[in-house]
This record gives sequence, structure tokens and C-alpha cells, in this order.
Amino acid sequence: MSYNLPPLVWLRSFEASARLGNFTRAAEELLVTPAAVSYQVRQLEHHLGYPLFDRVHRELVLTRLGQTYLPTVEKAFSDLSIATVSVFGERERQPVRFRCLNSFGQLWMIPRIRLFQEAHPGIDLQMISASWAETLNPELFDIDVRFGDGAWTDGAVEFLLNDPIVPVCHPNLSLAPGQRDLVALAQAPRLDIMGVIDTWESFFRSFGHAVPKRTGLQVDQTLSALELAALGHGHALVLETLARPYLESGRLIRSSDRKIKSRHSYYLVTSAPRQGLGPDAQMFCDWMIREMRKT
Repeated sequence: MSYNLPPLVWLRSFEASARLGNFTRAAEELLVTPAAVSYQVRQLEHHLGYPLFDRVHRELVLTRLGQTYLPTVEKAFSDLSIATVSVFGERERQPVRFRCLNSFGQLWMIPRIRLFQEAHPGIDLQMISASWAETLNPELFDIDVRFGDGAWTDGAVEFLLNDPIVPVCHPNLSLAPGQRDLVALAQAPRLDIMGVIDTWESFFRSFGHAVPKRTGLQVDQTLSALELAALGHGHALVLETLARPYLESGRLIRSSDRKIKSRHSYYLVTSAPRQGLGPDAQMFCDWMIREMRKT
């Protein structure tokens, strides 16, 4: 897209001169000479084809067009400043930037994030959601919470938690308890999560039951499977930690008391060994490790 804009440095000199009343004070703020500010304002006026100031002795008085133009210029610089700080943080106060899988962020991190903020009100956080584990980019974030086998080579890897996998469903789909729960579950509609290693086939095999034919929907995220299960679309096989908010609220119940051990675990992947991170990032990692191990 092509923008019909004069150079931003001209606009910056105009805004500072209008706000401060003369070129000298504007030059002190912008760390240039008054002659440079005067030149840039004249270039802007020439570009626009209209005067923006009346020069009255050594003071500047905005023309009517200058008065009309100034609020828009001020708002543009304000919006740029707000956007820059919100994305990158203030230079003297950088946020702790971390990435996590979307389901983990929604179901584990967000319900607990206030605990960290209350304990560390001086530390800002920046959470980035991801659908799949990707390469750690220290320019974008320093901390990555991943789920997998731990065999990554792009950062320092630290074990966090191995979570059992449990079947869950809407209360209306509850199965009769006892030895025949697997038979009933094999005949019930089930939700499959694509890309996971611990599938319904693994679940049934672990209890010596014949692998039933696949039925129901396939989704690409645990969060989607949980939401569909809570709406009664079928039984979902998920990590117990992620199912817990749904179980505690009563939106879901356990389909069976059976569970299997996950072959993957949660890991903390950092751009440097945890002790080599900044103090704020270290405190965040320590807090997260304590909270996960409580789980």
C-alpha cells in the first residue's frame, strides 16, 4: 500500500514546535539544531503547499490550517507510541516473553496468571500462543512451554510434568461403571485429536481391548476436543491437567476411572540455561515450575 505522507521527521518537528511554541525548545527535545527544525518545518509547509505557522517575533502561532492538522499528527504519533510499547515493552522495562501451546495457555496458564502478577507486580508478561511446537526464536521470546519427547536442540530443555491421559464426556453421555465400561466406550462416539501420540487406539490396547473403528469428529487441538465434548458431541481423550477446569465446573465428567500414562511430557525450553536468563524471566520460570509440580 502506498501512503501519501510527508517524511515523518518533518511531522515530528512540526508537532514538537507546535507543542513547545518555538524552534529552539523543539530542537532541544529532538536533539538537533534549531536551524534543522526550522528547515524541516519549511520543507513540510512547501510539501503541503500551505503555511502551518505565523512567525510572531520569536514565537510560533499556528495558522488555521495548522490548528486543524495538529490533532491528527499528535494522535498518529500517540498511536505509534502505544503500539510500540504494547508489542515490545518499554525500553527500561522489558516484559518476560513466553510462548505456550494454545490449549495449555487457555486452560492452565490464564487461570493462574493473576497469582504471578499479585506476587510480582513489577514484572510484565507477554504470552504468545502457538498450535504446534516450533523453533525457539530468542528475538521473539525467551521461554517456551512445550509438550513432546524433550528431544529438542534449539535451547536448554528442562522437564516440567508428565500428565496422565483420561477419557471425559458430557454428563448426559455417562457410561455404566464396571468391567463393561470399555465395551460401552468402544461403541460410543469419540473425538480424535490429530497429531497426538497417545490415541484412542493406544488407550484400548493398554487395557487389552480390541481397537474399535474410529467414530466421531477429528480436531487439531485439545481445546477444541474439550469444547465439543462439553457440548455432548462425544468422548474426548485428553491430558488430565487440561481437563481439570471442565471437571471441576461440572461441564465434563470422567467417562471411566481408567487412565493411561502419557508418552509425552511438558518441558520448559529456554534460550539459555534458566540460571542465565534475566532475573524477571528466572522468577517467572521458578513460579511456573512450582505451580506445575503442585499439579
